[in-house]
Amino acid sequence: MLKLTLLIFVFLYIPAEVVMAQPQVVDSLRNSLHYDERDSLEADTNTVLTLIKIAESFQRDEPDSIIKYAASAFELAERINSVSGMVRANQLLGIVYFRRGEYKKVYELGSTSISLLGSSGYQEERASLNHLMGLFHASQGSYERGLSYFFEARNSFEALGDADGVFRSLNNIGASYNRLGNNREALNIFLELDSLNALTAATISIPVNLGINYYELEDFEKAEQNLMRVIRFEDKSYDKRALGLTTFKLGEIYRERKQYSDALNYFNESIQIFDSLDNEIEKVQSLNGIALTYLELQELKNAEGYAQHAFSIASTANALPEKNISSKTLFEIYSALGNPEKALDYHMLHKSYSDSLHNDEVSKAVGRLEAEYEYEKLEENLRTQQQVKNLRNAEQVADRTYMLVIAIALLIIAIVISSFLYRNSMIRKSANNLLQEKNKEIEHQAARLHEMNEIKDHLFSIISHDLRGPLSSLYGFITLNEMNALSKQDMQKLIPELADKFKYTSNLLNNLLNWAKSQLKGYKVVPKKFQIKTIALETQKLLAQKASEKSITVEINLDEVAPVYADKSMIDLVLLNFLSNAIKFTPNNGHINLTATEGDDFVNVCIQDNGVGISEEHLEQLFKETSFFSTEGTNDEKGTGLGLMLCKDFVQKNKGTLWAESKINEGSTFCFTLPKAENN
Repeated sequence: MLKLTLLIFVFLYIPAEVVMAQPQVVDSLRNSLHYDERDSLEADTNTVLTLIKIAESFQRDEPDSIIKYAASAFELAERINSVSGMVRANQLLGIVYFRRGEYKKVYELGSTSISLLGSSGYQEERASLNHLMGLFHASQGSYERGLSYFFEARNSFEALGDADGVFRSLNNIGASYNRLGNNREALNIFLELDSLNALTAATISIPVNLGINYYELEDFEKAEQNLMRVIRFEDKSYDKRALGLTTFKLGEIYRERKQYSDALNYFNESIQIFDSLDNEIEKVQSLNGIALTYLELQELKNAEGYAQHAFSIASTANALPEKNISSKTLFEIYSALGNPEKALDYHMLHKSYSDSLHNDEVSKAVGRLEAEYEYEKLEENLRTQQQVKNLRNAEQVADRTYMLVIAIALLIIAIVISSFLYRNSMIRKSANNLLQEKNKEIEHQAARLHEMNEIKDHLFSIISHDLRGPLSSLYGFITLNEMNALSKQDMQKLIPELADKFKYTSNLLNNLLNWAKSQLKGYKVVPKKFQIKTIALETQKLLAQKASEKSITVEINLDEVAPVYADKSMIDLVLLNFLSNAIKFTPNNGHINLTATEGDDFVNVCIQDNGVGISEEHLEQLFKETSFFSTEGTNDEKGTGLGLMLCKDFVQKNKGTLWAESKINEGSTFCFTLPKAENN
């Protein structure tokens, strides 16, 4: 049985200024608040700080009180435009929502606060925000991105001399290494932290993470020893989330030892703790542990109930890691129950979720590409900012030179004064012209980066959804077939559907590879003389079955056309895409006609159909570089819009032009030009 390892690491966030909610402390702070003549709190910095201190005094015990006072502090800070007050209030709110598992709110508060801070100053607030954003990304399974925030937070805390902040950052760096599979590196960090820190409420995360780490290394004895340090710890003022994770992990250890009664007790205790914290999402791992325990006990109905409860919570919160583990458990349960249809459904869901997490090799590669792209974009922005700064410095130098020339000119004759003034004017004009040119270049680069980002996002979407879906379906089919969980009728039903998906996938993959090669300048145009009719007939044969399925007549009228001078392979792909699209959008018993006319220097080739047609609004979007416009065909055929972009690119590379004409319900005509061979 595969061990459950998801979301078991202690990403504790414990502010350095933690004060227990002592009544006398709270009363003293409340009495220090000042009110105006309307009995409202005075909007000043002291009031904001007092409200924040009151919220901090409830740090672990009363989350609703934290929300109440932190929200009031934010409202007053916003009224007096206190950036530090707004950010500190948001940090406190973020802590509460993180402990409740409401990670979307954590991200919104963190992003808002980062934008409030700007690009400089507020080092303490910035360090804590980086730590909070690291917690958010780690909780979503994006451990590499979370690590970058934790390292940034650690560096800032070190510069500020904040030992507690450094401890928290190192603790979560170790937890992230653990989740990424680097257990030895994580263990070294936790052992070092354990040797340097006495066990207190603030450092309770150390034995929790040591226990988890030893569990991953399958040293269950040491794992239990460290987790029991938390159970036996007398000061119960620590964050109860640590106790919830500890009891969950003890349940896992006892399940591994086949001591099922003890395992169930610890799992249920963990659920009760997270219930008291209003943290629904972290109950999923314990509910899933109970389901796996009942599965091993062959109490399949109990296992199904707990697994469905876990999956329901994960789906409501849209928590991808939790949906992944609970869908896998449901797959195993329905396989054991002899229900192949539901087993296949949850197996395909599990594969889809797994592929979306960074553990999948393709997802890792895409993540690296995205990271490299973001890094290059950031580097380009920094270079651009530096260029602007240099130009401004140059202009300032020119201004200083101008003043110096005037001072010197007072001591010399009028002719020398005029000469220097003229020279300085030319320098300023040159600097201004250069600045204007650079500004235009920067605007062009920014526009191009925006277009590239849209193209990148769409291509990643195609890879992660359209290309991965059929592969996941095939994998699920093979898995169930190996398990003998499919009847002959099931196979007859599923095989045609898989075949259709792979026809679409094959066409998509060809277009995707050709597009990527074209954009990376991997295509070299090799023009030669040939008859357009030759490749048209080959394309007609290639698509004959597809046309026959819809009883569509394809007529080729290219007999009297002069030969063209172009790259034959590229034009072959252009005709294949256009004719395939014509078949796709032409109803049964339709007609398609390929014709050509000659100009002085070019041959005009047109593919005309009597299909569904295209509206004027959509026609304008067809060949835009970032639109990738596509709709389903008359028989629900799918597409991505990538083929049209490829056709446009290849025609232009061969010195041609491309256009389309269409009317709704009357049909469409797609035309392109190619150079005549006799003129080349």
